[in-house]
Amino acid sequence: MPRLGFLGRVVLILLALFLALAALGLALTTIAREQRETGAERFPIPAQAAAIVELLDVTPSAERARVLKAVTSDTFYVRIADASEAGRLNGTRMPGVEWLVGQYLETLADREVLAFRMTTKNAGSLVLLLDRLSGNRRAPIAIAVALRDSNYAVFEIRGDASRRVFGIPVGLGIGLLGCLFAAIALWAVAREARPLRELAQSLAGFARDGAPREVQPHGATEIQRLIATTNDMQSRISALIKGRTMLLGAISHDLKTYITRLKLRAETIDNDDQRARAERDLDDMTALIDEALSVARGTTVSDRHERVDLKLLLAEEIARRQDRAIELMPCTTAEGLVHGDPVAIRRVIGNLLDNARRYGSQCQVSLQLAGEMVVIAVDDDGPGIPEAERETVFEPFYRLEASRSRVTGGSGLGLAIARQIAEAHGGTIKLGTSSLGGLRAEFQLPFAGR
Repeated sequence: MPRLGFLGRVVLILLALFLALAALGLALTTIAREQRETGAERFPIPAQAAAIVELLDVTPSAERARVLKAVTSDTFYVRIADASEAGRLNGTRMPGVEWLVGQYLETLADREVLAFRMTTKNAGSLVLLLDRLSGNRRAPIAIAVALRDSNYAVFEIRGDASRRVFGIPVGLGIGLLGCLFAAIALWAVAREARPLRELAQSLAGFARDGAPREVQPHGATEIQRLIATTNDMQSRISALIKGRTMLLGAISHDLKTYITRLKLRAETIDNDDQRARAERDLDDMTALIDEALSVARGTTVSDRHERVDLKLLLAEEIARRQDRAIELMPCTTAEGLVHGDPVAIRRVIGNLLDNARRYGSQCQVSLQLAGEMVVIAVDDDGPGIPEAERETVFEPFYRLEASRSRVTGGSGLGLAIARQIAEAHGGTIKLGTSSLGGLRAEFQLPFAGR
């Protein structure tokens, strides 16, 4: 197995499954054939022994040799022995066989029955144990039944004695073997899938926060190479992200230095209107640089998380916008507790509220508990967003010029940052159609419990 590739292991697993199905099919066929056989005895050896005993009892002594010759075969040997010879039979007593033969001798009262598994000469304990379990030719069974003339009919059974004595169907053993093969195949499939499952969990964590999670290579050769390559890829991507963030941070720092110099020079402008416009443009440039750097970093969420009451936070953000017509609808839940960064969550709520009021004249806000998620829904009566564009607007710097122009809009980074914050908290932001005719934005976060 260690040298086999993934294809070879899959082939072996499929072969094991094929053998299991074949064994089960053979077992069912054998059992069905045995059930169809009419007149078949459930326990053939005890019934046959009882019939031969009755036949020998009614047969004259001179004719018994012919009867013995007729009923003797390679696997079923019958002879007549006196009481002393029958008493010399040795081996392991089989009370179950003695009781079973006795049940077929009900018409013959008070018959002594002796059954032994004969001792195999020069055999070790392991061989004896295997012989006892399998009932093969090396450990024959001897059954002695008393006749009316004080002699004994001795039956020696060789071969598959377990089925012939106890009536165990051959199909049962085949079926058990098939089940064993199937269990081994299922275990092998689970074992081969374990490295892939660990790799999937590692990639899911890496996609969530960008932190590489190395998986120890094991399994088939191809899977080991895949895991090693994926580990290297995660490390390189993480290094690239860090390098990009450092580069953008350095550029941002240098640009802000030049912006500060321009602000100082703008103060020398004599025209008050022109000076105010220049300062406003410089402030917008600073805000744009900060937002672009936030998007490049991937998230604006701090490592410190705490319990946040969304109901209270939402009320505070609405109260800060008293000059705007924002209506807080009755909450359907008494609690809206989540775990997260309150500053980042407040930023998302503020972004959604500002967008709703910027593009609509009415805004309705609601908070509800939907399963395991706390949902803040913001509805407006503005122009909305076409369904085909509802995912595209989350891309950085994307704008809908027809309805949300550069004059009334922002930098095009607000929704991109808001989704990053939501996903960093295990939630999401969904856009739909509002009952007011405009846009409906749903901010969903996992409920933190009561």
